[in-house]
Amino acid sequence: MYSALGVLLVLGLGLLALQLSRASRMRRLALERIAIQVQEVEGLVLADSDRPEVRPFPRRFLWAVPAGGILVAGLVLALTNWPRPFAASFAVLTAAVLYLLENSRTDRQIERMESQLADAIDLMVAALRAGSALQAALDGALAQSRRPLREELEYVLGHIKLGEDPRVVVRELARRVPLESFRLFVHTLLVHWETGGSLTNSLRTVGRTVRDRLEVARRISAQAIESQVSVVAVMGITYGLMWFTLRTSPEQTKKLLYSDIGSYIGSALMVLQSAGMVWIWQMSRIRF
Repeated sequence: MYSALGVLLVLGLGLLALQLSRASRMRRLALERIAIQVQEVEGLVLADSDRPEVRPFPRRFLWAVPAGGILVAGLVLALTNWPRPFAASFAVLTAAVLYLLENSRTDRQIERMESQLADAIDLMVAALRAGSALQAALDGALAQSRRPLREELEYVLGHIKLGEDPRVVVRELARRVPLESFRLFVHTLLVHWETGGSLTNSLRTVGRTVRDRLEVARRISAQAIESQVSVVAVMGITYGLMWFTLRTSPEQTKKLLYSDIGSYIGSALMVLQSAGMVWIWQMSRIRF
């Protein structure tokens, strides 16, 4: 019996680790695909040793996920007399919650950045239609922008004013912010500098595309809230029932939880709940 419960606990941990590694691998492959496409449009492929290190936007704090799990496990072992399987299950549950919070923070930053890019493109289109040059249009967008887009525009305009090739600086922007909307914006500017012609219509189309992407993403997020709230409600009911049984029958409940079989069953349930949270979030998170 104990061996079967141990196998169930290991399978739950393996499922959670598989989901985390899959999400990280998909993000890495997407960034590599974007980098390859940018290099193809640029027509210039630099060697790894020649490429400066760039910290892409947004900055991730994935190191906090295992660190938080280990910290909680240590606190459970040091401050309580609970069985050891509960320390492991609390570590997994904490890591899952921190992983979801970190990704939620990242998604909010990406949405803010893309929304600001759409606003900046609208300002640039208005300036270009009024007869301003491209650099003057970028200056106008910078004056009205806020963080985090303001830092990227300051980087681009600062290097251009220092005499660097605008095409090189804009290509660097695609590496600093490896998002699909920024890649489209950078490609539009590169095509304009290479072939000339009117930039107003192209930028207006890019701005409309970015806004359409944001609208679709918000609708998907609104639809996904139902499933996410359902998961939270089910978990709340589970822990609420546990609290109720502890209040009504504390001796019998503690005897069950502190037994070998009870501790393994409770830990396995917590691990499966953690895997379910990550799984539901991955299914409802659609990036395109």
